[in-house]
Amino acid sequence: MNTTATTATIPPQAGPAETQQEHGSRIITALEGAWSAIRAQHPDVPAVVMITGTGRTADSMKWGHFGEKRWTTGAKARTHELFAGGELLSLGGRRTMQTLLHEAAHALAHVRNIKDTSSDYRYHNKRFVKLAEELGLQGPASPVPINGWNTCEITDRTAARYAAAIEALDTASLPYVYDAWVTANFGGTAKPTGGEDENGDDGDDDGEAQGGQGEGGDEPKKSKRPPTRFLVVCGCTKPGKDGKPEAARRIQISRATWEFGREDGDEDGGALMCGRCQKPFRKADEDQTAG
Repeated sequence: MNTTATTATIPPQAGPAETQQEHGSRIITALEGAWSAIRAQHPDVPAVVMITGTGRTADSMKWGHFGEKRWTTGAKARTHELFAGGELLSLGGRRTMQTLLHEAAHALAHVRNIKDTSSDYRYHNKRFVKLAEELGLQGPASPVPINGWNTCEITDRTAARYAAAIEALDTASLPYVYDAWVTANFGGTAKPTGGEDENGDDGDDDGEAQGGQGEGGDEPKKSKRPPTRFLVVCGCTKPGKDGKPEAARRIQISRATWEFGREDGDEDGGALMCGRCQKPFRKADEDQTAG
């Protein structure tokens, strides 16, 4: 094992007039430098093509991923892929290095032909823990559902070994992907200010997930937002198909309109009255909304 770690020189933060492409190259250069530091300590860890992007899916957050022989680099040459999530970068150099070491353990498993996962690569077994600990991570005391023994954390001793690489990641002030769930649960950077995206959305998510599992782990399903529109009816009726009376006036109304003018605890819609039957509109029962 080598005793020194090397890191690539990371270009300074791009100014406002510089291009987004330069931001992207800075991110990749920083991650490649950290990966080179790992390979300097552990020569068995293979070279990779480094990529990044959002790790967010509908019900999970992927911090990182090692993909075997995904890139063609020559006529017959294949190289592995290493993905680091843009949300991960908001957590700083030490946490980013932890994920890179986690993925380096998967890379070693491939090189040594060790089966370290199952269940479509989700469940991490104790063979994975042994590799992770070889790289300087501390294995968990017990497994978790779905992902097994995946939550391996970087130790202070390992962080000291990679101090130069971690400092390089921190001082680079890299762009990152903001995620409210990451901020709430892992102490990521606060919500950015100063503009909206092209759709006029400020990027906030009202239906946030409430938990998660480490590297590429599943989160509980996001809580559904209450419907923005719903059906209201009054006292007017008409004969239905089965001869029974049914609501004659069925109106789709927005929540904001429904709430306007209501008093606290008033379920009858306040001043929203029907001019024909002189009765207040009310939310339709489930059997009335089925049509």
